[in-house]
Amino acid sequence: MSEIRNFEIFFYNDLLICPDCSKNFKLHKQIYNIDGIPLYVLYEYDEFLERLFFQYKEQRDVVLKDVFLCEHLYLKKIFKKYCVCTLCSSDAKRMERGFEATVDIYSTLDIFVHSPFYKKEDIKQSSKSKAERAHIKEILALKELYPLPKKKILLVDDVCTTGNTLSAAQSLIHPDCMFVLAAHPLWILANKENIVVKSKGFW
Repeated sequence: MSEIRNFEIFFYNDLLICPDCSKNFKLHKQIYNIDGIPLYVLYEYDEFLERLFFQYKEQRDVVLKDVFLCEHLYLKKIFKKYCVCTLCSSDAKRMERGFEATVDIYSTLDIFVHSPFYKKEDIKQSSKSKAERAHIKEILALKELYPLPKKKILLVDDVCTTGNTLSAAQSLIHPDCMFVLAAHPLWILANKENIVVKSKGFW
């Protein structure tokens, strides 16, 4: 007990992460206008989140799915107004992991998450150059005969690195708005002029 610096751990049984770990999430909470569509960014991507995503996805630490949004459950009420559609992993990666990482993260908001996309090839964006990532439009496609409810569409993903994947999905499904857990600092810097100063939305 002498090593525990915050007694919230004892008083709140539903606390999923300790206060010290919570401080490592670098809140961004900005809205960007991307081709006329609002994009909500919750965190800034950094080394802490990179390690966390690696542990969750590649080391299959599936319990970590709960930690990304556990302190933002107010989003549940807003998300329920939309048809939430997520980007996808390749079939090979999904089979290797045994779960769909992004679907499981957003499902912690007690919503149904649609997965209307598929990848024609097994491609890992993080291993590609900026020029190679631009070809994602040729790889990402919509599933045939995948009905979606007649609601406004919210396109979600985990990390926005270059924005190419979101752009490809945006051209296929035409969402009303978009939401990502985190955006890379270089993307944030490149899009600082696209920040929406005043807007009613998720925050």
